[in-house]
Amino acid sequence: MVKYSVMFPRKIKVCDAFGIPVYLDFSLIILLLLFVMDFGSFIYGLSFAMALALSILAHELGHALTARVFGYRTRDITLSLLGGCASLIALPRKPWQEFLTAFMGPAISFLISGFAWFSLNFLPISSPWTANTLYYTMWMNVMLGGFNLLPGFPMDGGRIFRSVASLFTTRSKATYAAMIVGRGFAILLGLRGLHSIVSGGGWGFISILIAWMIWREGWREYQIARMEESAYGGWSSWSARVSPPPYGGDDDEVEIRKN
Repeated sequence: MVKYSVMFPRKIKVCDAFGIPVYLDFSLIILLLLFVMDFGSFIYGLSFAMALALSILAHELGHALTARVFGYRTRDITLSLLGGCASLIALPRKPWQEFLTAFMGPAISFLISGFAWFSLNFLPISSPWTANTLYYTMWMNVMLGGFNLLPGFPMDGGRIFRSVASLFTTRSKATYAAMIVGRGFAILLGLRGLHSIVSGGGWGFISILIAWMIWREGWREYQIARMEESAYGGWSSWSARVSPPPYGGDDDEVEIRKN
């Protein structure tokens, strides 16, 4: 795998949120620049781009802070072209804990959308810039939360599916079922992206990249679940990535710690 040189870093640290390092992947910088250019207005493009980045960060903090409640730490959060990635040191082991950890990301997105809707309808807003930014934030968070609830394991919806399936079978079998469902979703998403490109759509390549991420990361997590069950009978801690981006890196190496 080709890595960026020191002069052209892959990601940069932008802040710490609740003690968690937050990184900005270079791919998201490109997306934010496209937002600035596509809207024709620098002010609107910049405000919408910032709203997008902050919404993704809030979504990932929903995962990270929920996991913290259950005693699981987050190594860092990375914002990339295809969303965010909260790299947990270990994923909550109990199905209901995994369910809540996965669900809280979309829940935060819907909460932000609701706040934007309330502001637009019940607060005195005289600035067109503020109104337009709130309107964009409202619909963008609806799409962000809704899309992540689709069963594309290891997206949030796929993790929710796995957590429910784990109530009825072993974790590895539940992961396999989630992977198969996720791969079916990935095929449909990839075909949609291909159709969009053939039809002249400008963003179909993002759907294809997301589909590839789901295909790759679902298999990775299934292998982790199999090794976990084989080595420790299902009782171990593994590093995990919630809402993972499709880029490999140093955190591709699995961290194992026996409880």
